[in-house]
Amino acid sequence: MPRFFREHGLEYTQLKKNLRKWLRKRDYKSILKFLTKLHPADISELIDNLPEDGEKAQLFSLLDLETASDVMADLSEDSRRAILKDITHDRLTDLVKDLPSDEAADILGVLPKERVERILAALPPQDSAEVRSLLKYHEETAGGLMQTEVLALPADMVVENAIEQLRALAQETEEEYHNIFVVNGEKKLLGTVSINKLILSSPEKKLSELMEKPKGVVFVDEDQEEVARKFQKYNLVSAPVVDHNGVLLGRITIDDIVDVVEAEVSEDLFRMAGVEAEETVYGEDAFRIARVRLPWLVVNILGELVTGYLLWMFKHTLADALILVSFIPVINATAGNAGLQSSSISVRGWATGKINFYNFKRQFLKESKVAFIMAFISGIVGGLAASIWHRQTALGLIVGVSMFVTINFAIFWGTILPAMLRRFGLDPAVAAGPFVATLNDIMGIVVYMSIATVFLHYLL
Repeated sequence: MPRFFREHGLEYTQLKKNLRKWLRKRDYKSILKFLTKLHPADISELIDNLPEDGEKAQLFSLLDLETASDVMADLSEDSRRAILKDITHDRLTDLVKDLPSDEAADILGVLPKERVERILAALPPQDSAEVRSLLKYHEETAGGLMQTEVLALPADMVVENAIEQLRALAQETEEEYHNIFVVNGEKKLLGTVSINKLILSSPEKKLSELMEKPKGVVFVDEDQEEVARKFQKYNLVSAPVVDHNGVLLGRITIDDIVDVVEAEVSEDLFRMAGVEAEETVYGEDAFRIARVRLPWLVVNILGELVTGYLLWMFKHTLADALILVSFIPVINATAGNAGLQSSSISVRGWATGKINFYNFKRQFLKESKVAFIMAFISGIVGGLAASIWHRQTALGLIVGVSMFVTINFAIFWGTILPAMLRRFGLDPAVAAGPFVATLNDIMGIVVYMSIATVFLHYLL
């Protein structure tokens, strides 16, 4: 249920039914009366929850331009595509004109090239050039996040004139500004002046006297995850984006970073589950969703077939001591959970920057100690349980040693695999998914059956 309805104690299901009924009857007066009570973010959530693409487009078409711009920025990918499919050229052009450059580029980035060119041709030359420049950057880099609406002023400008420039730009773009960026004649970034400091300074002071060394400067090709870390590290609300020559290109604001953090966390969680794209998982196309989720299931099937083959190879050991079968789930599940804990901690550590190649050795040694303690205690518990249950000390020894070895192995790979993937430029989150679980199952069977074969004569 959307936030607005939860917070106001409204029955969302009934309201949604009423809304769909109004849409079918084209009772636009009732719809508009209802929508005026909602914040654009709540309207976005409402559109996302409508089941039919036609209803999404129909409802969006009723919004005024300003509201439509705000709503479009918060829509899911599926809803945005449904609306863009039906929206008229003139309406979309007006919408793009009203949006900040970064959001305009996000919308145009999902459209066919021919349609993008038509819209860009209809924009004012400066707006067209700004949006076109953003479209060339990958969406997950600083260039894909930044907006070109910045206040860049020369160092010798006085405060009074700077405030006039700020007022004019804010009125033109209707954007919030947190800093003024001070540049030289070549547009290279020299420093920043906070708006608060600017307003409190005497009118005749020069910006060069007020500016501070810029914190958290972001390169245009920097990955969005690294950008988010800089915002967290320096406690930023906005950051300048420069090229590798130091020329100011744009800025990134905190609202963009909130979206990035949410997207990165979701991406890691989905990859840990063996799924690539959140918008696909929550989309409406069942075949598309299955196509995304199925490959990892196939990998899991193949891995478990290997496990089954290994069990078949040890069939004589199992036939002579069938009692061993009852402890296979315990050993594999315990090792799997230990490995999942370790890989999840490692993946999150790499994602947040708390683990890096400078401190990895210390982290690895710490995890090794943790692995030994957990494996030792689990081995004792498992071994004692096996001995007491079946009144065989040898069985307890086999189970206990097997648990000790497999848990150590699982934690070792759960720690080392994310680092290996990061070294090769891959996403460490993959290491916490079905691949590691299958690997642990295979290793658990090999270790358990090998130890059981060695000590088999003690069980007979």
